[in-house]
Amino acid sequence: MGETRQGRGGMWTRPMNRRTVLKAGAAAGLGLSGLGSLTGKAYSQAPAVIKGTKLAILKGTYFVAAAQDLFRKQAQDWGKLAGVTVVTDFLSWANVQPKISAAIHAAGVDVAELWPAANYLYKDNLVDLTEEAEEVGRRGGGFEEYVLKSGNVGGRWYGIPHGSTNIAMNYRISWFKEVGVAHAEDGTKLDMNWDEFHALAKQCKEKGRPFGQALGHSTGDPPSFCYPYMWSYGAAETDADGKVIQFNKPEFVEAVRKFVQAWKDGYDTTGTSWDDSNNNRAFLSGQVACTLNGSSIYVAAKKDRPEIAADMQHMHIPKGPAGRFYQLGTRTMGILKNSQNVPAAREFLKWWFQDEQYDTWWRLQEGYHLQHVKRLANDPMWFKDPKVTVFREEPRYGVPIGYPGPPNDKASMSWSKYIVVDVFARAVQSGDAKAAVDWGVEQLKRVYGL
Repeated sequence: MGETRQGRGGMWTRPMNRRTVLKAGAAAGLGLSGLGSLTGKAYSQAPAVIKGTKLAILKGTYFVAAAQDLFRKQAQDWGKLAGVTVVTDFLSWANVQPKISAAIHAAGVDVAELWPAANYLYKDNLVDLTEEAEEVGRRGGGFEEYVLKSGNVGGRWYGIPHGSTNIAMNYRISWFKEVGVAHAEDGTKLDMNWDEFHALAKQCKEKGRPFGQALGHSTGDPPSFCYPYMWSYGAAETDADGKVIQFNKPEFVEAVRKFVQAWKDGYDTTGTSWDDSNNNRAFLSGQVACTLNGSSIYVAAKKDRPEIAADMQHMHIPKGPAGRFYQLGTRTMGILKNSQNVPAAREFLKWWFQDEQYDTWWRLQEGYHLQHVKRLANDPMWFKDPKVTVFREEPRYGVPIGYPGPPNDKASMSWSKYIVVDVFARAVQSGDAKAAVDWGVEQLKRVYGL
């Protein structure tokens, strides 16, 4: 939601215009041959095979609108340099996967942004980009661990990873202070477990300021809350081999029972019908004191509600007896095998993943998009605003859906059916934690064939 302002932080957020692109291409000598070689021929000498062709790019819509605008402009600028007509479409995330599925059968898409685990679902329909992806990783000092766990399919890369949206607890500083939270002004100093977090929620709700959590059918906030809560109590959908259900552990059944009580005591109970935008609106309207979300709330507040931006911070998702977890899987940029323009698609991706293009796009989001390579973990961008610094630590706790196994087609199917999310929603609606978990076990057995 909202836009970030270009121009803050000097070089980190300067807008990319055609002159910048041309100058960067000439200075770096970005080549069209080899793996994005910095010593190749000037980009203005695009190979004849792609000149005069068309390229269709499909992406999900951005919550940081300025970055979406920048990507579209970068794609257009590359098209002018290469002599390729580029069309970039942005769809809601709920509509991206159906569009990709349709394009696999009917064509019409060349480059597609793949949600985590989609590279497993569509691997037989995607171009192998292992060489290109490994080059990006080498230049960046290696991929972050969560990228390696989620972007690699059986040792091959069917898309180039570009990181993931951040997620953390967004909270109001003054409201936390009112109920006795020390160091509330510095989110990096708050290290809560779930019991402490829910005790805090109860205190805030007693003052008319509940916590908010989306438990509806949307791809961002609901699973980003429910999966980590599950893992933090030692449960999982299956074991690492995908052969034994690990969901109905007694510790997790008790944890869901505790969540049912916490929901009554500390949350806005309308959250069972919320999607990824409802909690943003609730926070920005002063309806809730804390919610799990990316930093898009902060981005929007800086633009439209500066008084809220000044009074908010971010802290890590709480930990449980088994530790702290984030549901993190890298998104990737892939090429459909039935593309009519694979050569141009490869060249565009190699160009866009060069530091000049990628880093400008990444820094513009001011921490909303997590780093995909280790080089960016210590980028100055993370430290110019202390309210986003906590996000840089997330990759160390990140695991993909399906953990401790891979985010394969079965894990992706379970995720797309919202089985884990629905267990939480059914539990708080019925008040029966064990029945909700038992229902989840039966659904998981069907998906995993157990």
